[in-house]
Amino acid sequence: MEVSPDGSPDKNVFDIQQGVAIIIAIKRRHHGKSKDKPVAVLQADLWGTREAKYEQLWSETLRGEGWLERDPSAPLYRFCSTDELKEAQYKLGFGLAALFPVNGTGIVTKRDHLNIHHSAEEAWQMPNDFIEKTEAYVRQKYALPADVRDWHYEWAVADAKEDLSRDKVTAVNYRLFDKRFMYYTGRSRGLCGWPVEKLMRHFIGLKNFGIVTVSKQLASMPTGYYFVSDAPVVNGMIRSDSVSIDSLFPLYLYPDEQDLDQSIRVNFDPKLYAQIRKSAGLTGPLGVPDPAMVESGAFRDLTGDARPDEVKVFDYIYGVLHCPAYRETYAEFLKIDFPRVPFPPSPEVFRTISEQGEALRRLHLMEDAAIGATPYPFHGEGDNVVEKPRFENGPEAGRVYINGKGTDGQYFDAVPPIAWDFPIGGYQPAQKWLKDRKGRALSWDDIRHYQKIIKILAETDRIMRGIAMPLGDVGEG
Repeated sequence: MEVSPDGSPDKNVFDIQQGVAIIIAIKRRHHGKSKDKPVAVLQADLWGTREAKYEQLWSETLRGEGWLERDPSAPLYRFCSTDELKEAQYKLGFGLAALFPVNGTGIVTKRDHLNIHHSAEEAWQMPNDFIEKTEAYVRQKYALPADVRDWHYEWAVADAKEDLSRDKVTAVNYRLFDKRFMYYTGRSRGLCGWPVEKLMRHFIGLKNFGIVTVSKQLASMPTGYYFVSDAPVVNGMIRSDSVSIDSLFPLYLYPDEQDLDQSIRVNFDPKLYAQIRKSAGLTGPLGVPDPAMVESGAFRDLTGDARPDEVKVFDYIYGVLHCPAYRETYAEFLKIDFPRVPFPPSPEVFRTISEQGEALRRLHLMEDAAIGATPYPFHGEGDNVVEKPRFENGPEAGRVYINGKGTDGQYFDAVPPIAWDFPIGGYQPAQKWLKDRKGRALSWDDIRHYQKIIKILAETDRIMRGIAMPLGDVGEG
């Protein structure tokens, strides 16, 4: 939900999700005045309830108060004032899309009920249903609507039949901390609408991780659309609106079978990478990474100074993106394009923030060694079925109930309030994960998984509050 500057709800009067601007243009005769005189551009905002907006639109005139004169300039032609000094400082940093040449959007299934499953067995059953069952059965089981221009039932059947193999079942990051399974053929307009195979192939069955973010977001939302993924990403993993779309920036690029060069490469622009290394004081060996280290996943196990330089840079970026001062200072620019990251002002700052980014990365990839103990016991007698999750606050911690009413029901105890409310992207993961399981019984593994989510969110808040980026000292690399 969008909010007004004062925090109250901001309602749309057009019953659509996209933002709306009304332009009123007035053409006047010049009456001898210079035709080179630029036109005046005035802008005003309306915030609040639908009723309040209707009343103001009916009562106000074009000569009313609240209009501000703007001077939209290239390339974005923004209808708002901008701190030019702050913008110039922001642009001294390097663009995420410039550093990671290979990047792209998340998978767009167009039919999540058909493609996304809670278990590998369910994902494997799906293509077999298309081959073995009747069309009426399949349409009902997977809630398939009528055929449309870019999807036909027979196309899905053909996709399922071609090279049918259980090896095509792969884990995907569907939502935050919510890995699910998909039968992935890599072909468009079959089972999946837009599989983005050229990007996702660097993750399927391979060791890798990448940054997940968006290129633009709702102006009223906080700037926190940054996460990490070690698997293919489904669009909607971190965004919850129709304005933004998830994008994935992988660290490593694996060769295709037909490539002449079969080396594993780091997905960094060489010139930018050299500038960052110089600012960071990195002196490790350049060239292609050790293939054995990458293919085995050992690059994830190395910590601190033992990390390869490219991982240190990745973690530095991840740390900066989670710096509260960075997000607040550059909020207006972070909402309109992929982020720009300040060059390290010194090797010491680079090392500190890179290590903080490493801690966050390990937490967000749910590594057990990083998470540690999860002292949030699950109590209560019942069937473990999620009904209406809720948080009941206590003096220092609270309870997350999954069912029942009042103080009855099954619950996770000693939960920090910050974990229940903590936002990442367009979601509050501790709430979203449970809501997506409404009507399902939590298994023992589910309970352990949720306890880890609570710990991760509480630790994320603690680490973020300790990230200090000296933005005033940032210079060009």
